Amino acid sequence: MSKVVFFTDLNKLHDAISNFNIEGFAGKKTPVKLHMGEMKNPHYSPPDFVKMVVDEIKRFGAEPFLFDTTVAYPGLRSTKSGYEKLAKMHGFSKKKIGCDVVIGDTGVPITVENRVFDVATHLFESTHIVAVSHVKGHIQTGLGGAIKNFGMGGITRETKKRMHHGSRPVYTKDACTYCGVCAEMCPFDAIKVTKDKWSFSNRACFGCGVCVDVCKNKAIKHVDTDLQYLLVLAAYACLGGKNVLYINELRRMAGSCDCDPFPGPIIVPDIGFLVSTDPVAIDKASLDLINDVKENVLQKETGVDPSKQIKYGEEIGLGSASYQLIEL
Repeated sequence: MSKVVFFTDLNKLHDAISNFNIEGFAGKKTPVKLHMGEMKNPHYSPPDFVKMVVDEIKRFGAEPFLFDTTVAYPGLRSTKSGYEKLAKMHGFSKKKIGCDVVIGDTGVPITVENRVFDVATHLFESTHIVAVSHVKGHIQTGLGGAIKNFGMGGITRETKKRMHHGSRPVYTKDACTYCGVCAEMCPFDAIKVTKDKWSFSNRACFGCGVCVDVCKNKAIKHVDTDLQYLLVLAAYACLGGKNVLYINELRRMAGSCDCDPFPGPIIVPDIGFLVSTDPVAIDKASLDLINDVKENVLQKETGVDPSKQIKYGEEIGLGSASYQLIEL
């Protein structure tokens, strides 16, 4: 059973971190893995909070630097120079945070379950990592937390593309009843269904796999497998053998990701903060706390079961879904 510390007062951040043995971080160059926000998105973890985390781990002797990777879709964050510019616009600079800001776009291939994931070079080369994850809904995975922070955010843009391709639909005409549920639930309008025709736009599809989940007739399967399973494998590739401290922020939780310039309204009241050394446990605790406030709100909002990544994470040994919650 993994330990997860919960608190609402940021003045207790030091006490929360002190529950874990992080003396080994002393003298280690430590990436602080986080999402520094998409253009127009207001919900990402704010610089003031991130600076508190950076200052705190400095107290334990770590040598932190902020870190994230380039993305697979068009925009400023698709290149190092563009992301560096956007990060500075959002308040993430050495002057304001007190450490370097590094954007990665190269990787090292790691094989997990016979699939290759190019792990960001800076993460691969680090023995100690701090994760700052802003918890929210996600149009493709239901939940964005610690697992997704690495499962999508810790790998190269080419690996991101391969993962999305692997969860795209393969259609079997003979099994289809043309009910139209897949088209109704597709968040990208990539599927069209009439009374006797099923059509699919490869250009519009982003490989979330929702259509496979909702097809009761099994007329659709994945090119490879579920995106949330690939997410967990990628996270394992990033995190296996590492010493990691995870901090989840449960505030400003919208139905869509920090990658979305139009994430929609806040759907869950602010809850607080969690700290753990187990990515599965901290995401399970996050989801439990959210469900205690508004039952199944993320699944209702996104149409995706967010608990799958937690189940898969436990199955492959990424962490434990059983946890002890310690409230400060």
